[in-house]
Amino acid sequence: MNPYLNWLKKVIIAFVLFVISIVLPIISFNYYIDPLWLFGHKNQWNDIQQGFNERQQKVNKWTFSESKKQTDALLLGSSRSTYLNEHDFKGINVYNFAVSSMQVEEYEGYVEYAKSQTGKEFDYIFLGLDFFASNTFRPAPEKKPSYYIENTNSYLYRLKSLASIDTLKKSIVDFQSSRINKPTFIDHRYYSRTNIAKPFSAPIDLVNRRIETNIYEHYQMPERYKYDSNIKDMLIRLKEKNPHTEFIVYTTPITYPRMAVELQQKEYWQGYTNWLTDIVDVFGEVHHFMTVNKVTTNLSNFVDSHHFKPEIGSDIIDHIWNKSNQTNENFGVDITKKNIDESIKSTKRDLKEYENSIFSYLEPIKGTKIFEWNTARFQGPLKSSSILDQTHPFQIVGLKGDFQFINKDSSLLIQPTNVKSSPLIQLGYQLDESIETKSEKRLSVIISLKGLVKNPGDVQLFIQDQANDTWEGVNYNTIISPNQTRAFKVSKVIRDHPSSVLFGIKWTADNESEWVQIEKVEVFEE
Repeated sequence: MNPYLNWLKKVIIAFVLFVISIVLPIISFNYYIDPLWLFGHKNQWNDIQQGFNERQQKVNKWTFSESKKQTDALLLGSSRSTYLNEHDFKGINVYNFAVSSMQVEEYEGYVEYAKSQTGKEFDYIFLGLDFFASNTFRPAPEKKPSYYIENTNSYLYRLKSLASIDTLKKSIVDFQSSRINKPTFIDHRYYSRTNIAKPFSAPIDLVNRRIETNIYEHYQMPERYKYDSNIKDMLIRLKEKNPHTEFIVYTTPITYPRMAVELQQKEYWQGYTNWLTDIVDVFGEVHHFMTVNKVTTNLSNFVDSHHFKPEIGSDIIDHIWNKSNQTNENFGVDITKKNIDESIKSTKRDLKEYENSIFSYLEPIKGTKIFEWNTARFQGPLKSSSILDQTHPFQIVGLKGDFQFINKDSSLLIQPTNVKSSPLIQLGYQLDESIETKSEKRLSVIISLKGLVKNPGDVQLFIQDQANDTWEGVNYNTIISPNQTRAFKVSKVIRDHPSSVLFGIKWTADNESEWVQIEKVEVFEE
């Protein structure tokens, strides 16, 4: 036999064996799990899916859906709107096309593509509009809708995706998650095979910490805001390109603390009013949920400062479509040109009424109250050298520089004196024999204070315990205001058999014009 033909035969056999032994199993496994949503089947091993690339996955799901021509409506919006269950809409078939950080400029591309697949306009389009997306300085979408659409429709896309090692990696993650019926990956949410998004469960303490972080970051590095007047033009164009479609528009709710810290700023408030006015001008009506209401003031309805839970999504659907009784009454206001001015004034009044509750999520935790600070102890003005004798157990536990203390309106006013270089003070309590403490219990300290300081975080709350001759502590950066008392909390699990427990505030001052006024201290043990 010709040596060349013999060699070629061996190469072909080797290739076939490689395909059969390696590539074919990869293709089969990727098909069975289907992490890219290229097929419609579901089974017990692929019922938990990671939304690692929602835009591509949802374009794929729509493109290869066998029932898309029976779809009556599209739902578009950001990650918040992914929590509206498309199967909760009564009497119509809805496809939820919402994806993370979807911007208004993306709507047209996805709607036009979806229409091209069905050959007709949709009866309805549900638009979930987010206030954050009205900012001129919002991040631009990483890629245009055409990128994902072209991917899906590229030559042999499904086959190449099935044979991909990258797809295999995603398949393994989804398989492992489905096998134990619990996500093994870390993400904002996960999906079922029927396009239902579910958030990762978050205890209320974690929600509170997320909100605290959002608010702290907002004060420390506030985002520039300017209302984007192009929003209105984009919405007009979208409506004009779908003349036979009824648009049902709603705004997404966020937690009251986040809404308040944003709308207290002049630029944000003006943008908020312009945003609502433009939406009503274009569509005639908007179902408005970004208000002060029972849902937004109850943080248990959220998983962070701006993502509501799926049950709130169901309430939104009941309000905007099903017209049935909502779990949360009076959630949602229908704004038209007739009542928009009064609605905006109402929100302004509500913000003013609730402004002292911005940090209400830091209410004292359930538990045994050990003691409250007794302000009657303070006589002033005092020098830091004499405060120890007159205010025990409230005491200086660390000092650099000098401070004076004044009893002001039943509270303690602290000011630096003779400032030379960044005076620092740690002021608080030390638990002793007169206070019953239990080891391995969580201690929480809530301090209400206001003041004038140079930077957010200059004043910290702290708890530290000493065990086995070593100190361990936690800090919390506060954001204090000179005009408004705010409550902040810090918590720590006290180690077994502590020899000492200290807690209070730590303040690094900058100049003599600064001041901190402590109005209340509460300590709780869980």
